[in-house]
Amino acid sequence: MSSPDINESLFKKPNFWLLHISGWLFYYLVLVFDNLFLFGSYNYFGTSIVYWLIPITLMGMLLTIPLRYLFRHCMHMRPLWLGVMILGVSALLSVLWTVPKNLLLHYARGEDVFALNSIPSFEWVHLFMMVSTSFFIIMVWCSLYFGINYHFRLVDAQSQRYEAARLSHLAQIRMLRYQINPHFLFNSLNAVSTLVMRDDKQRCNRMLSQLSTFLRFSLDTDPEKKIRLHEEIRALMLYLDIEKTRFGERLEVKLHVHPDAEFALVPSLLIQPLIENAIKHAIAKMSRGGKITVRAWLEETDLILQVEDNGPLTDLAEVNKDGIGLQNITDRLRVLYQDKQSLKLYVVNPNGFGVRISLPYEEN
Repeated sequence: MSSPDINESLFKKPNFWLLHISGWLFYYLVLVFDNLFLFGSYNYFGTSIVYWLIPITLMGMLLTIPLRYLFRHCMHMRPLWLGVMILGVSALLSVLWTVPKNLLLHYARGEDVFALNSIPSFEWVHLFMMVSTSFFIIMVWCSLYFGINYHFRLVDAQSQRYEAARLSHLAQIRMLRYQINPHFLFNSLNAVSTLVMRDDKQRCNRMLSQLSTFLRFSLDTDPEKKIRLHEEIRALMLYLDIEKTRFGERLEVKLHVHPDAEFALVPSLLIQPLIENAIKHAIAKMSRGGKITVRAWLEETDLILQVEDNGPLTDLAEVNKDGIGLQNITDRLRVLYQDKQSLKLYVVNPNGFGVRISLPYEEN
């Protein structure tokens, strides 16, 4: 299922250490900005706070590293128990972080942290505020960790679904494209066999050479990729050379391809089954004067392909719409273009029938 190219880096999970260090660096810069510019009147340390915030940030950075390895084993826990575990671990780490952080700040003020009488009187409100601030920062870290991991798990799952759909799509295209060759090969080898029985060595050798050239083109062309219309016409001419060897003067082919349409992209070997169908149901039933006309032109944003014959059929009901040729093309177009394409059969006056295909015009 072909889609517009998207930068794969958008779907690649970023490096943990890069995010971890960047996140804590951002935390450090925010604190520095707050203390120097927003709450400068409450900043006891002045510009030296820039240095004292470094060890405080490093403590938080080191304390949250083990969470990565803990959370790896908890991803599949039930949401309730996972939430309880995250709250408990965050509360524990916030206490562990608050204690050395406050001791460091007391030491920075010149206080003796080992002399209890030098530490200001204890207040629960202050302790709660300090622990809750640390708790909030760690909870932010946990939220980002789980959010990023769950996001990229969803991205991976979606990518796998797209890849499965693409492979299924490719397999279907290849199955339909390769269905053409055995059908055509059977008819061609039948004709070669007839020439051998007639002891027509010259025509037999020419037909085998043309057949090998056509099959080489068929094998060298990737079924998933589209080709230019002028390349499709060149492949069609290889096929028609084989059929002209079979039918001789009974088969006349006229090509009318507008120059603007020559570089349009089409599925490879799209027109060949239509020609084969016309030969089978029209030319093969005529003793002389068989004619097939192929046209291609642009209509606004669509490419129109048209194949007409002058065979004896005058009623669409007589056309086997479920045959390999038409059904193959119908299925391929549906897979490649969904509802942006159409294939219509119609009667040609005074006799014969035609096939008209409409495709979105693509050049790149």
